Amino acid sequence: METWGPIQYRDFYDVPRIFIVKYENSTLLFDSPFDDITDEYTQEYSVYLIHNPSKDDLQGDWKVLVSKAERLLGRVPVSKVQFDLTKRKEINLEIFADFDI
Repeated sequence: METWGPIQYRDFYDVPRIFIVKYENSTLLFDSPFDDITDEYTQEYSVYLIHNPSKDDLQGDWKVLVSKAERLLGRVPVSKVQFDLTKRKEINLEIFADFDI
């Protein structure tokens, strides 16, 4: 049975390019930044464990969240993250089966 979790996102190009999601007792940041060399967004998310961001953290550029991350958990191809039909509300939390959280 699939389990879905709500996301908050900042940048969107085809899919959210940086978003946060709660999983169990953790807050996770998925980041797929723009690569100036290839002139494309990266094809994978870097997944970070972060402390709960403050309202101020969520107001500005979310790249600051990466610098505040507790640790990098791993990377996952963008194509492996299953979003809801709108691609803006939820992800399938089964993706975390591959992570040591």
